[in-house]
Amino acid sequence: MTQYACSRIHLLAVASFIFMSLPGPDAFVHSFSTIIPPFRRFQFAPNSVATKPHTFICKNIAANTTDSNSNPIEEVREFSMRNVPGEGDCMFQSIALATSTSLGLGGNNALLRAVAMEIREVVAQIFAANGTLHIAGKRIVRTKDLLNSAAKSENVEATEYLEMLRNGKLQGGGPELTCLSNILRRPISIYELKWNEAYDFENATMPDVCEIQCVGSFGDVFIDPIADIPNHVLLSDVQQGAYSWHIHILVVDAGGGEKHACTLLPKTCYV
Repeated sequence: MTQYACSRIHLLAVASFIFMSLPGPDAFVHSFSTIIPPFRRFQFAPNSVATKPHTFICKNIAANTTDSNSNPIEEVREFSMRNVPGEGDCMFQSIALATSTSLGLGGNNALLRAVAMEIREVVAQIFAANGTLHIAGKRIVRTKDLLNSAAKSENVEATEYLEMLRNGKLQGGGPELTCLSNILRRPISIYELKWNEAYDFENATMPDVCEIQCVGSFGDVFIDPIADIPNHVLLSDVQQGAYSWHIHILVVDAGGGEKHACTLLPKTCYV
């Protein structure tokens, strides 16, 4: 299996890379000149899986691979997307959903909410402990430094930041993703929609296929331990989208200056 190359978000960006939940309906009251974000026009099935677009593709150059003429090989990955409730926990719920799906399981909204609160507590415990966390490549950061940086970005003390994290008042972002990639020992990649800016999606039909781009990864050192085992059953697409070691999260513009996190589910098992 080739490793997937995408950009890395370093510590300063990590500290400020914050996801926001979906705002209420009133936030989307707009004038004639305001364009509705594409995400607000997506269509979803009752199970919250996007049906239009139904496929999200990411194109990138595969790392350290070339064709017979020594030209870089473009790798195309296909995903479906499942939305989660936008209640301030979208990032935590997206991680919970991606993790449970990687085990061949699902997760209803009630379960995701409960797991998200448990995740918050675990992350808070790690932040409060003494030690280090992996960032990218061979770089590590002390948990104390990451916590203080995250607290500073919120203009609060470290103890207050931990309390906000635990009680659900803090919308998770880069620091929490850094921590979670270490807890899960899995890489977490972040994607954004790749739209043609000149295309007016408010007046056009939403496409079936949408292109996305990887904008950063956390925990890239945590490689799937079975990736190099020949013909391993978990890598044979025995169940579409399941058993993916790599966690993929899509961040979209939800309107009103808000961001929202959704879960990308691989249509085949990408390590």
